[in-house]
Amino acid sequence: MLHLVHRFDTPRFAGLRAARLVRVALGLFLLVAAGLKAHSLATDPLSQDAFFASPRLLIAVIEVEIVLGLWLLSGWFVRAAWVMALGFFGLLAGASLYLALAGQRSCGCFGQVTVSPWVTFGLDVGAVVALALWRPAYAVDGPPVAWIQPLLKIGTGAAVLLALTSGAFLLAFASPAEALAWLRGEAITAEPAVSDVGKGLPGEARVLRIRLSNRTPRLVRVVGGTTSCSCVASRDLPLTLAYGETGSINVVVKFVGSPGRFQRHFVLLTDDEQQPEVVARFSGQVIAPP
Repeated sequence: MLHLVHRFDTPRFAGLRAARLVRVALGLFLLVAAGLKAHSLATDPLSQDAFFASPRLLIAVIEVEIVLGLWLLSGWFVRAAWVMALGFFGLLAGASLYLALAGQRSCGCFGQVTVSPWVTFGLDVGAVVALALWRPAYAVDGPPVAWIQPLLKIGTGAAVLLALTSGAFLLAFASPAEALAWLRGEAITAEPAVSDVGKGLPGEARVLRIRLSNRTPRLVRVVGGTTSCSCVASRDLPLTLAYGETGSINVVVKFVGSPGRFQRHFVLLTDDEQQPEVVARFSGQVIAPP
């Protein structure tokens, strides 16, 4: 008995246990992050920052996080999963560092939950360090443990369903933005949903070209919009759109505030009872005067 206790109290066994704990924790972390992104994509895509403004990029990141998270939890081919996780968290750390140095207020990694890129950079670096310190043994690949098999089947089925559904939407619609607009039931859409105005000095103005599309079977008038010190969206209004028609307006935005990254929104008012407001956003960076 004492020999058995000593056997399972060796540093090697402790290292294997720590490696398994790291693998499970990172797998759950990726699934939670993917769930928050998916929820934000389905409810409020404009909460994402400019880095995730592309629906294709956001959907791809969600699918990668789901697949990798389930892989880490499954216990299959642990060494290969460890290599993929190490590379993926390394890429995330690089992206978080870039956003942090650019002055971004939120990385957009957790959907509508605002988290500083410096925090996510620390989490990603911590994940890389943990993976590097507690590597899986060479002979640990095998079938998953019994308790996770039902969860793995459900999760794998959900991942396959997500991939098939997103693929079907991309084939059925001309663009991911159009597919998401149909899924959310938006009658009037503004494209791009998030515009990047680049860098500018305080007080400098830029003009954005926004396309408005009417997806309702009725006539819609855009009658007004935001007018503030940082944005004027009412200059080309009112605008009348027939069914299926697309029109464009110019939105004037100004760089205001202290140096650093920013993201702001503007609102367009319509006479449609089902969707009286259309919201879009713009992001950029205020640079200090020379």
